[in-house]
Amino acid sequence: MEIKCRITGENFEVDQWEIDFCKNMAVPLPTVCPEERLRRRLCERNTRMLYYRNCDFSGKKIISQFGPDCPAPIYEQSVWWSDDFDPFQYGRDFDFSRPFFEQFAELKNAVPRMSVFVVGGTLENSEFTNCTGYLKNCYLICESDYDEDCYFSNRIYHSKDLCDCSNCYKCELCYECIDCLNSQRLYFSQDCENCHDSYFLKNCISCRDCIGCVNQRQKQYMIANKQYSKEDYEKLKKEFALDTASGIENLKARISEFYADGAYKCLQSERCENCTGDYLYDSKNSLECYDSKDLEDCRYCVKVAGGVKDAMDYSSWGFKAEKVYQSTSCGDGIYNLRFCSNCTTNVSNATYCYGCTSSDNIFGCVSLKKAEYCILNKKYSREEYEALLPQIIEHMKKTGEWGEFFPEDLATFRYNESLAIDHLPLTKEQAAEKGYLWRDKNESEYRPSDVSLPDSIRDVDETICDKLLACEVMGKNYKISSSELKLYKRLGVPIPRLCPDQRHLERMEKKNPWKLFERQCAKCARMTSTTYAPERPERVYCAECYLAEVY
Repeated sequence: MEIKCRITGENFEVDQWEIDFCKNMAVPLPTVCPEERLRRRLCERNTRMLYYRNCDFSGKKIISQFGPDCPAPIYEQSVWWSDDFDPFQYGRDFDFSRPFFEQFAELKNAVPRMSVFVVGGTLENSEFTNCTGYLKNCYLICESDYDEDCYFSNRIYHSKDLCDCSNCYKCELCYECIDCLNSQRLYFSQDCENCHDSYFLKNCISCRDCIGCVNQRQKQYMIANKQYSKEDYEKLKKEFALDTASGIENLKARISEFYADGAYKCLQSERCENCTGDYLYDSKNSLECYDSKDLEDCRYCVKVAGGVKDAMDYSSWGFKAEKVYQSTSCGDGIYNLRFCSNCTTNVSNATYCYGCTSSDNIFGCVSLKKAEYCILNKKYSREEYEALLPQIIEHMKKTGEWGEFFPEDLATFRYNESLAIDHLPLTKEQAAEKGYLWRDKNESEYRPSDVSLPDSIRDVDETICDKLLACEVMGKNYKISSSELKLYKRLGVPIPRLCPDQRHLERMEKKNPWKLFERQCAKCARMTSTTYAPERPERVYCAECYLAEVY
């Protein structure tokens, strides 16, 4: 059946699986299209933007994912987890004369929140990180675990000595890589596995000592897919001057033209059965899912993994999650969650909750720990809870709130500091039209640079760490730390001319959108689903033709 999106005015399809799923979750069918539902959820998660502010419990200066202007009290995460904080003191009765979202907003702005979303006690010299655990000597990485000596990266796991990388697993000494696995000394590369000592590779497997190659398998001493002797390869590599900014930019321009003529697989998907989506692995009966692994019977899920079953409109996390609807940043043993955000570890039967942990049968609650049968942070007996909850739901049906995710003006983060800006980018004006807030830039962070950067990393010394640099694109200031400089020298790459925010933005632009299109295979002309829009110039092959091309 078709439903008209109340935001875009466009019709979207709802099939029998979704109808049955919503009935099973005891919620009405969505009134908003999948893309707008995703946009709203992404505004609940800020992973990269960190601020200095004072802990509202101790007064201590802390690092926080919430800016100083956040209306809610912010507690250092160790304090939040301690017995010094009692979330029940903020409990209140439900007022049937007022809308639910209005009451929830007041509660959410009254109850303390965690400063950062990390696994406490597992970070060593890695305070400037968020959505992380089990790190050592890491700086400004996010959505990452089990890493050491890594910088300015997101979604990296079990890796060491990485800088400016995204979606990398078991990698070491890599720079500016995206969606790479089991690789070492790999630079400016994307969608590669088991590659070593190479630059500007795309869709390559088990290659080493290669530069600017596409779709190669088990090759060595290749440049732009052309075979060279070891001696000629080394000679050309030296001429490229890859330790200089000018050499990198010149090669990047040449390689981009070569990339444009390559053949590309319609979707990145492995070991999946009856699935659609991109970068989807080890999954079954899951449609329109992206950057995810180990799903079963799911729809419209992104960035979830580790055993997710019976979920729809679920983003960020996973790990033994079952029966989840329109929820985000929740995970680790969760069951039967509806319209929840940032709820963790053994939360079950929760609806419209934020930041709760290890709790069961809770509704409209904030920052609860080890609680049950609570509404708006007030405790009830089981009998009282089960009698009151249907009355509240009936009230919400009358106000038009039941079945809707938290509205735009209740978004936890401003649009341009949330994950939404990475995956569904908007301008400030476009975000405002949709009802989202925006964080304006701090003019004090946009001053002229103190120094002219040397072209080669060989000409850079420790004095660079005392200088203020300015991004060549957005003008934002940044600095180079001594540990960061050591990694650049070890990698043999020039000092970056762009600030970390711009580098991250350009990596995200290299990722295809979380959206499927129908287009013809450039080889067999069969229609296939892909995340390459039909108007894009790449030669896109169906899975069968792509395999025939590269093997």
